[in-house]
Formats: sequence, C-alpha cells, structure tokens
Amino acid sequence: MHSRTLLRLHVWLVASVLPLLVRLIPLPALLRLLTPPAIFRPYRGMSSQAIAEAVNSRLAKPVNMKRRACLRRGLTLFHFLKLAGLAATLHVAVYPPVNDPERMHAHCWVILDGKDISDPPEQPYATMMVHGKGGQT
Repeated sequence: MHSRTLLRLHVWLVASVLPLLVRLIPLPALLRLLTPPAIFRPYRGMSSQAIAEAVNSRLAKPVNMKRRACLRRGLTLFHFLKLAGLAATLHVAVYPPVNDPERMHAHCWVILDGKDISDPPEQPYATMMVHGKGGQT
C-alpha cells in the first residue's frame, strides 16, 4: 500500500476516535498516548506538508468536536508529525473573548521548527501548556 494512502487511512482512524478519547482520558495522559516512542517512526521521511494536508483534509468539515476543532486538529497533527520523527510541539493557550471578558477561550495549535504549522490565536494569549520537544506537559 502506498505510504500516503496508509497515512490517510491512519489519520482517518485517529481523528475518528479522538473525540471519544478526549472525553475519557485526561489531557496529560492522552498526550502521553499520542507521543510515540522515539524508535517508532513509520512516517519517517514524509514531509510535514504532506502530513498537514492529510490531517486538514480529514478534519475540513468536523462533525464531532466542532467547538473544539483546534484541539482535535492539534492533537492529530502533533501525533502524526511525531510519527514522522519531527520535533513538533503542541501549544495550548487561553485568551478572553471580545464579547464576554468574564469567560475565557482556549486554543490549541502546533509549532514545528519554530514556525506555526496550524493557526495560533489571533489575539494576545497566555500559554497554559507546551508539550513535545523542549516542552512540558
């Protein structure tokens, strides 16, 4: 089976079960589960762009986790970048919304080699967590 086809099938499976896993497993434990051991790199050599395209294609029209689409996308993207042996970090931040300053919003995105590979918050934010190379849970 072609590696891109295998990647798309694998992304489809992981993205499909993530909404259930997010409900059942606390985030620190889920991040440990989604961070593969260093010796397991089935997508080594695959470009970050090919991985991002597969993830973005699968999650273009979310049915589950609509209000937390960034979390689902971030977790999926982080997992597959790590499976390719890339030094991705997952970031979670909070920021106050424009309309209701009493209620905080959260956002999740992925950084690879110092560059945002998924969309960071558009307004000033406070980082709550960084997970991955050089990051902490």
